[in-house]
Amino acid sequence: MRNRQYLMAILLMGYGLLAQQVDPGLVRLKDRLDSISGFKASLRMEVDISFVNMPVKHAYVVYEKGAPVRITSEDFVMIPKRGLDLTLNELFKYPFMTLNLGVVSLDGRKCEQIKIIPTTDDSDYSIATLWMDPESLQILKSQISTKKNGVYDIIYGYTGPGELLPSEIRVDLSVSGIKVPLRFLGKDTRIDQDKRKEQEEEKGSIIIQLTDYHISRL
Repeated sequence: MRNRQYLMAILLMGYGLLAQQVDPGLVRLKDRLDSISGFKASLRMEVDISFVNMPVKHAYVVYEKGAPVRITSEDFVMIPKRGLDLTLNELFKYPFMTLNLGVVSLDGRKCEQIKIIPTTDDSDYSIATLWMDPESLQILKSQISTKKNGVYDIIYGYTGPGELLPSEIRVDLSVSGIKVPLRFLGKDTRIDQDKRKEQEEEKGSIIIQLTDYHISRL
C-alpha cells in the first residue's frame, strides 16, 4: 500500500509539472479562441508562385466548432488547411508543452515568441512557433513544421487591435511540400510544368483575404 501511494504521488507531481509547462499567455489566447462557436466570411485568394498562372479566386468559408472548415465556390479551391486554422484547433488538438523564448519585435510590434511541442505522436506537426501580441492576444505569425507536408510560415493581418480573427493571411510554403496537385486550384489555372521541374524547391505564397465576418461566440 505504501509503495502504491508513493507511486501515485510521483504521478501527480509529474502531472503538475507538465501543467506548468503550458505558457499562461497562450492559455489566455486559447480561452479566447475557444469562445468562438463558429464564423462565416467571404474569402478572396490569390497565389504567388512563379510557374502558376491563376486568376483571383472567390469563395465563402463556414466554420462550426468541432467540424472541419467548409469552403463553397463556383470553382474548387485548394487551400492548405493550416491557412484556415484560425482558431488553432490543429495545434491544440493533442497534449502539448510550451517554451516561451521571450519578447521579440515583429514588424515594429512587440510580441512573445512561444514554441509549442506536442507530447504525443498523434499530432501531425513536430513543432510550432507562435509570435503572439500579449496585449491584444493576437497571433501575428506562426511557423509550423509538419511531419509530412513541410514547413508553413503564416503571417496574420488584422483590421484593428481588438479583432478576434485576422482579415488577411499569407501562407508561405515550399512548393514541393504541396501534396495535392496544383491543377486542383481550378480549371482556369495554368501550370508551366517545365518551369515547375526546374524550380522544385521554390518557395511560394498563398494570400487569403477575409471580409464580411459573422462570428458566433459561446
